[in-house]
Amino acid sequence: MPSYEGVDFETSMRSARRADGCVVVFTRQERTLLLTLTRKAGAVVTRSELAQSLSQTGREAGERNVDFLVNKLRRHLQDDAREPRFVATQYGEGYVWVAQETRKTSDAFLVLGPLQGEVGAPLAQELVAQLHRQLTSILGRGRAVVIDASGGGQGQHQYGLALACIADEGRVHGVLTLTGHDSPRALACVRLVVERGHALPKAIELARWVRSAIWQNMAQPDHTAPISASDVPLEIRLSQANRALMAPVAHWRVGERELQAARGHAPDDSTLAMLWAFNRMVQSIDWPPDAALSAPGAVEALQDEIESLVLGHLQATEDNPLLKLAAAKMLFFINRGHHEFAEQLAEEAFAESTAFAAAYATRAQLYMCAGKLEEALRLYDLGLELAEFGTEFYAYLLILKCTALMAGGRRAEVQTTTLELFQAWPHAQAIALFFISPLQSMTPEQETMLAALTPERATAMIQHLYYTSARHFLSVEHRRQVLSGLTAVLHEQFPELNLMPPEVLAELNLLQFYSNAGVKL
Repeated sequence: MPSYEGVDFETSMRSARRADGCVVVFTRQERTLLLTLTRKAGAVVTRSELAQSLSQTGREAGERNVDFLVNKLRRHLQDDAREPRFVATQYGEGYVWVAQETRKTSDAFLVLGPLQGEVGAPLAQELVAQLHRQLTSILGRGRAVVIDASGGGQGQHQYGLALACIADEGRVHGVLTLTGHDSPRALACVRLVVERGHALPKAIELARWVRSAIWQNMAQPDHTAPISASDVPLEIRLSQANRALMAPVAHWRVGERELQAARGHAPDDSTLAMLWAFNRMVQSIDWPPDAALSAPGAVEALQDEIESLVLGHLQATEDNPLLKLAAAKMLFFINRGHHEFAEQLAEEAFAESTAFAAAYATRAQLYMCAGKLEEALRLYDLGLELAEFGTEFYAYLLILKCTALMAGGRRAEVQTTTLELFQAWPHAQAIALFFISPLQSMTPEQETMLAALTPERATAMIQHLYYTSARHFLSVEHRRQVLSGLTAVLHEQFPELNLMPPEVLAELNLLQFYSNAGVKL
């Protein structure tokens, strides 16, 4: 939660709490303006740049509208244009976000505290210092770890780590307890003994334990906890957990490592088995593709494993709607004739739980691929109303919405939606070419990515879009439409080469489709 000049803003800029306690809720255009300004804090953002950002909301976006919205923001924030604390005017050019961000100590990702017992002993102090260093390193950039010995700080930190210890003849005995910020209930705890001279290796061991405990808490849906209408589906939980503990590898590898360790301790745990299956699915849809899956039969073997795990552990989903939705998603994804059963599971999860947003996402995918595009788009929009702008879930819904629009051949709407996607989730630029169309102008990012493509990479992109998206549509026409934009642009880029993977070309006969549509290849 960023804080500027005594005003606490939600990360998504949906609302803010002023120092006087008043909560201000921003409109979509105001939120877009705030995100654009704060991401370029200290730099002049021209009126035309701001108008361009606002145009992605689908509302009026002229430069006069920019001035009107800036004045509204100033009123919300009790800012004075003559002595600005937040937004300064650069006359003749645009506006500058001048407020300095301040972070509260207790707004860290993890607070190490309270520290209880004989924590003043030299060995205990060394352990705390080393543990702080290791946690700061292992949790990664942007996830601050602070020490609060009293544990009395208030704020929005995500996790707390309490240490109670006693010193005894050159060693320290202790208990480390991990809690969440919104509940004093222990998420995990571990007994420890550290000998003199071994504080560093013990701190490394404990930091790894903390990381795994946090990952499991973030990734695993707790069937005993209440689920709100805006809670995210399992695929987003897993992705968020992997990103939170991201190493310089593909995200799914983080989940693989953590799940291997967890399943080693509980090999018969059905929830862990379902999570393992889901992580395997993520492996198969990750971009760029995992090289190991290019081996003959590798994809089929992976799908065999997913199918076996899901069907063998369905009992885990009975009292856990997020797992039931995940099972539906996996059975749908492997594309082995389970579509009706997947629909049944998704409908049950929606009817029996409060997991509205997660159910909207899964049900919409099933409707979309069954050809019910309008119903799918309605559900995606309902999910977007519950999701926070700027979150991974918001971006995920926009990506799915783009896919439905592509299937319907609504290319102008695809372009508008992708612009909103890139504004909400800049990471999505990495997959910008999948939404490209020869009938629409390209963004600078898309042009740069297209220029850097090799023929081999272009073929891999077509294969990936077919495998992860197009093949799931029951209608051949919808499959063609999903593939048409990317394949047409890539054929224009490499006119002398046949980039189409044989199975895609044979099934969809895309060359005839382009000829009928008047696209020159």
